[in-house]
Amino acid sequence: MIVETSKENMEIRIQRATEAYQFLKNTTIKERAAFMNAVADQIEALGEELLTTAHAETSLPLARLTGEKARTTGQWRAYAKAVASGIYGEPRIDLSKADKQKGDLRKYNIGIGPVVVFGASNFPFAFSTAGGDTASAIGAGCPVIVKAHPAHPQTSQIMADAITAVVEQFGWPEGVFSHITGVSHEIGTYLTQHKDILAVAFTGSFGGGKALFDIANRRENPIPVFAEMGSINPVFAFEHILENKAEELAKEYASSLTLGVGQFCTNPGVFVALKGENLTRFIAALKNEIQEINPVNMLHKGIFENFEKLKSIAAVQPGVEVIAEATTEVNQWEGRAMVTETTAQYFIQNSILSEEVFGPFGIIVACETPEEILQIAQALKGQLTITVAATDEDVRLNIKLIDILKDKCGRLLFNGMPTGVEVVYAMQHGGPFPSTTDSRFTSVGPDAVKRFVRPISFQNWPDEFLPEELKDENPLQIRRIVDGEVNSGSLKLQTT
Repeated sequence: MIVETSKENMEIRIQRATEAYQFLKNTTIKERAAFMNAVADQIEALGEELLTTAHAETSLPLARLTGEKARTTGQWRAYAKAVASGIYGEPRIDLSKADKQKGDLRKYNIGIGPVVVFGASNFPFAFSTAGGDTASAIGAGCPVIVKAHPAHPQTSQIMADAITAVVEQFGWPEGVFSHITGVSHEIGTYLTQHKDILAVAFTGSFGGGKALFDIANRRENPIPVFAEMGSINPVFAFEHILENKAEELAKEYASSLTLGVGQFCTNPGVFVALKGENLTRFIAALKNEIQEINPVNMLHKGIFENFEKLKSIAAVQPGVEVIAEATTEVNQWEGRAMVTETTAQYFIQNSILSEEVFGPFGIIVACETPEEILQIAQALKGQLTITVAATDEDVRLNIKLIDILKDKCGRLLFNGMPTGVEVVYAMQHGGPFPSTTDSRFTSVGPDAVKRFVRPISFQNWPDEFLPEELKDENPLQIRRIVDGEVNSGSLKLQTT
């Protein structure tokens, strides 16, 4: 049974987080990086209990969970390295000069304040309690209060205990990290509207993310909600690529669509192409692939029931035909893959067909003309990813379309499939609304830290009282912009 955290308990934790923020604000980037590396070590040392518990709660295979555990520790270390480099402090120094009215100006970024992180169900390690949101917020200098996802409470507790152990090991205030549980929506509402919470991170459904976003914007002091929500991640396939590799592309698409029972936020739910012989070959090959897929359990009963509901609604829409479905009998919460087909006009006119179905479900949109493909691109809402399946010649012939697609997504792929993300600087996991609430930021890769900082400028302050990032001697030995030029040295040495 999941314990419902009381308002009194949440109030205590928020107060502790507020106090811990004053502590974290005065830690150096090196100290926070050391803490983050210690968390990675602590998680890495967790034994089989973590994997077996997560497997029992989510039905995810042990091999997948083992890889995700490695990704999680890798995130903490990668973000720690980035934080230690000083890149997110963005120190700027404009020295006092005779022609400057304001004298000495120095600016850098500090943590925004206490952050609430809502754990995701589909990645119990990497996007949940000890996931990238928690790592990036602490790296920025923000205390974190995690609302555990009720689909894997024991897994969440194990991860929370690991982070808490490092807080104690470092002798840091208890409020640096808190972990609360419950199933009611009132908890999320209470946390998001609390005056001392200054940012929210969320990964999940559009309904959940938009609700938190609206609550945050109704506050007397509105705060940012970094919500990653629904995305259909369309694939636009062109004539030359289909002519050359229709069967191979069908295999790639089926594999991506059904990977992890379709429970990825980058699942390619729509495939757009011109009607004709090449698309017919693709569909025939795809049908064979889908029919051979063995259904396996989805993350939990709620996700399975929602998948079945949304899949059924989409499949009976006017102009929609089921062309392939896994033939194996379904047991318990097993998600059976399905692919449907419709026309461009039905797809454009019926908004239900462009809504995410979280699971192994795809829609093939057969277009009569290139103009219809252009119309679909123009009608698209914001996406996490869009894939262009094409040859170089296909791209040359569709430059106008490609330019439109750039405006619709956070990550634009040239061939390959979108499922999976790389935890690197150049990854963008965030796109125009409604895929996320703020397309300027990413929730994957070291740049995720940027979400939780704000700038503050110091005018004519004595060096003694400046933060380490802005002192003359540059004790952290980081790169800074000094009078408009990149500078890594001591200002004292340069002026003597």
